[in-house]
Amino acid sequence: MNTTVEQKLGRLIAFPTIAGTVDYPEDPAAFEGCREAIHTMYPAVAGTCERHVIFGRGLVYRWQGKAKDRPWVMMAHYDVVPAPDEGWERPPFSGDVTEGFIHGRGAVDTKGTLAAMLQAAEELIQAGFTPAQDIYFCFSGDEETYGPTTGRIIEWLRERDALPWAVLDEGGQVEAGTVPGFSGYAAMVGVAEKGMAQVQLSATGPGGHASRPPRESQAEILARALVRLSKNPFQMRIISPVKEALKELSQGSAGPYRLIYRWPGLFSPFIKRFARLRSGSIAALFRTTCAVTQLRGSDASNVLPVTVTAGLNLRLLPGESQESAVNYLKEAIRDSRVKVNLITGNDPSPVSQMEGPAFERIKKAAGAVWPGVMTLPALMVGATDAYHYCAICPRVYRFSPLRVSPDIADTVHAANERLPVKALEEAVAFYKTLFKTP
Repeated sequence: MNTTVEQKLGRLIAFPTIAGTVDYPEDPAAFEGCREAIHTMYPAVAGTCERHVIFGRGLVYRWQGKAKDRPWVMMAHYDVVPAPDEGWERPPFSGDVTEGFIHGRGAVDTKGTLAAMLQAAEELIQAGFTPAQDIYFCFSGDEETYGPTTGRIIEWLRERDALPWAVLDEGGQVEAGTVPGFSGYAAMVGVAEKGMAQVQLSATGPGGHASRPPRESQAEILARALVRLSKNPFQMRIISPVKEALKELSQGSAGPYRLIYRWPGLFSPFIKRFARLRSGSIAALFRTTCAVTQLRGSDASNVLPVTVTAGLNLRLLPGESQESAVNYLKEAIRDSRVKVNLITGNDPSPVSQMEGPAFERIKKAAGAVWPGVMTLPALMVGATDAYHYCAICPRVYRFSPLRVSPDIADTVHAANERLPVKALEEAVAFYKTLFKTP
């Protein structure tokens, strides 16, 4: 009896491949077991493709094509974030397949796409198919902790003179009602991702007993700085991927939205006002965001702290840099007593090509699986391992071929993560079409 792709995904989910943190130490046996399960569940892939373990955690399969001059890299990661039992209707590593869903941590992020792309290759190999160019399946095991594995895989590809012509990693999905006035489906293909800056604000001064507070404490100085930042957010801009997506969406939009999206530059005040009102992920497409994530003062309730700190997480819009963002924070705070220190981060990625054969290949595959879908460039507000490829490849795309509802998408990094079986089957069909398209 053949094992279905949903059963294979369930088996992969059952390995608790939690990326190591202070509170959640890693289980090396789970990672090794997951890699071996991948190898045994796809015998045609295992028998046809070269297998390499890179840096102990990376897993690479080379599917040799008729030519090797324009290889594709297909990415996924098999590590997952922690999954405390609270709030889960089923154990987070059960891998249960029931009621039309595959349940468990990693179902969407990203063991689901890993299982789908290998299933597509398995079926094509069994049918005697050979791709036009080499395809490298590159799976990392430390994406969730910003680990070094993807960088080591790139070094390995460079040594083999096999740097990719195009890259496809996790990212946007197939969404309904992407913007107001648009009622169809859109395949959102990330062509760029925002940068990140972790910044610490600090104010230092005399401490003392809480019964004798000064006229202005360090905590109050820092609080005023945070209020100023809240009242003076980064300016909104409509960058090229968002602008192009809106223009495309105008074709399927009704009423005044058709005109607004067709001319986003002319109607930018309306678009920005709408984004401000919606906030959240919508506003994040139009500005560098700044979130307060950490606050620290005294360890005792009756002691005035000598130093108070606030941790800020910034997600940088393309066109911004870590340096320019820090300078903006200093200007907005306007208080030399508050120190602004950049702890770590990275600049935004370049914008990949939004037209040409690689993007068209993705577009053709999406149209074959979801007739009538619009395939659009998108900006990723989160981080992916694909970022590492941007320095060596101008065609880096971020798209998870999953048609899921918003409530399913919201389970990523949350309780009750699950993937519809139908969405997984559609993902297999997408990858098969992508691999067959010359």
